[in-house]
Amino acid sequence: MIESRENSAYPVVRFEVMGQDADSLRQFYAELPGWMTFYSQVPDLNAALARARGLGSRVLLPAVRQGDTTIAVVSDPEGHPVGLCAASV
Repeated sequence: MIESRENSAYPVVRFEVMGQDADSLRQFYAELPGWMTFYSQVPDLNAALARARGLGSRVLLPAVRQGDTTIAVVSDPEGHPVGLCAASV
C-alpha cells in the first residue's frame, strides 16, 4: 500500500477512470469509491514525461490540452496508469 504525503511537491489534483464501457464503470466506481486513475500536478509536464520514460515507464496517453490544463498518462512499474497534469501555457 502506498500512502499519500500531505505536503507533497506534486499534489494529486484529479481522478479519472478510463475504459470501454463508461456507464458500467461509472456504476462500479459509484459503488466502490476511491479506485480511480489519479493525476499529480507537476510544474513541467514534458520534463515529467521524460523522467517517467527514463524510469522505464510507457506513455499511455501523450500530452493533451483540456482547457487550462494539459494532461498525460504514463504507466507505473506494474503497468497501472498514472496521470500527470500541468497548467497549460
